Amino acid sequence: MPARDPLFDTLFRGTDAIFAEVSSPEVASAAPVRAAGTRSRAGNAMDRTRAALLDGARRAVAVSGTRITMAQVAAAAGVAKATLYNHFRTREAVLAALLDDEVCRLASLGAGRPAGDRLVLAAEALSEHPALRAMAALEPATLTALAAVDPSTPGWAAARAAVAAALADEGRGGADLVLRWLASFVVTPAARAEIAADVAILLSGLPAGARPADELIPARRAALPA
Repeated sequence: MPARDPLFDTLFRGTDAIFAEVSSPEVASAAPVRAAGTRSRAGNAMDRTRAALLDGARRAVAVSGTRITMAQVAAAAGVAKATLYNHFRTREAVLAALLDDEVCRLASLGAGRPAGDRLVLAAEALSEHPALRAMAALEPATLTALAAVDPSTPGWAAARAAVAAALADEGRGGADLVLRWLASFVVTPAARAEIAADVAILLSGLPAGARPADELIPARRAALPA
């Protein structure tokens, strides 16, 4: 079983039984894995349906926060509930898949462009994200929990890897510092001009070709006595 993500209790209000169900291989919370070269029309259709379901979940969360129902997701996606249950057995599985999809989407913004451009696009997307802005009104405590950076969890680990890769392309370090800066926009949105000014200052403080002390902070904290 994968390590339990501490956001589950806040986001999904789950119990150990629910987490076990979401983590079970029997739960259809991920697209089927096929060997290379075995893609089929049916497989492509499944992927498209899954993408449509996640879009529906995204719209439902923008209206109701994380307290969505399976019926809301199916209606927002324009499919029958049976189709939804073919992919996801529970609301928790839908939310977990949506969280993963959002991290991947944000990480891919501006791929191939300079790190500064990518950071501006990511911060702007977080500032304008309909679901996050809805949660600010409906579930402020949940939103605050989402903004708490914990690289030991799958979502934040993926986000950190994307930030580190973008910075490494330009010979920079400081992924943890930049990640905390990005996380601030989950709770406190900003306009593009303000974000761009922040990025210019932020990047200027990350020496090229050096390993900033910020990257050593987690290790130092771990070494401190409890």
